[in-house]
Amino acid sequence: MKSNQSSVTAENNATLRAHESMRPEDERICSDPYAALFLPDRIFYASDRKKQIEQTIVDWETHFPGVCNAIIARTRFIDDCLKEAVADGISQLVILGAGYDTRAMRFEDLNKTVTVFELDHPSTQKKKLERIEKHFKADLSHIRYISIDFSKEDLGEKLLAWGYDKKLKTLFIWEGVTYYIPESAVDRTLSFISHHSPSRSSVIFDYFPPTVADGTIKLAEARSLREGLKRIGEEIIFGITPDHIEFFMKDRGFLIIRNFTKADYFNSYFQGVNQNRNVSEMFIFLHAMVS
Repeated sequence: MKSNQSSVTAENNATLRAHESMRPEDERICSDPYAALFLPDRIFYASDRKKQIEQTIVDWETHFPGVCNAIIARTRFIDDCLKEAVADGISQLVILGAGYDTRAMRFEDLNKTVTVFELDHPSTQKKKLERIEKHFKADLSHIRYISIDFSKEDLGEKLLAWGYDKKLKTLFIWEGVTYYIPESAVDRTLSFISHHSPSRSSVIFDYFPPTVADGTIKLAEARSLREGLKRIGEEIIFGITPDHIEFFMKDRGFLIIRNFTKADYFNSYFQGVNQNRNVSEMFIFLHAMVS
């Protein structure tokens, strides 16, 4: 991402969630009533916002078939894991590269029992807070918004300075980030989590196979997405071999709870009225526990 601009992919993901939330209730894979607050300006201020959203999704499906539904499945997967974590008694939620994530707004139980830390690049977070201040009136005092440039600043120093307690059971959400950063940065983040949170704390993230990063993957939508993201300055540079994920995580201090491939999330979310939706297999979702 360019240093002086808010994240384009964060806006795109908000557009996807807003579109999904427009569907009839029995068709929605996920629901986000606040996603529309973070639409790109050209859609947010459009005279016919619904038409603009629908046309945008049609365009994306033409160029990147199946990617939209995979991202919607990722939202649902993380939502489901968060519900379980809250029921299991987490005290802290850390959202890394939060973008326009609205879970701290959507999950009402969080403001009763859980301290939320949202960390993101200053440009994206500034725009998010401007939209919230103008259009959202509910109490968000349980959220600590932490501005951070992950390429220059230390995650641990930032979190600890803002009151993160390494003795409390914590869930880390790291959505749509790992493939944009080098392996060394992935390792530093996982090392912080494994060494600064108690057992039964966990992390959720998604990843691509290395063939997406190097351009050798055969999936047409993956090649198209890779080139499209590169043009907007959000280049895919890292991947993890799916067959090696258990060893990758074990070496970094984690036990895998779920490793959701396309077959898993299609069978879980795209049945009945949604069984004919096109869903890409390039995304893999992972939930792992500190061992």
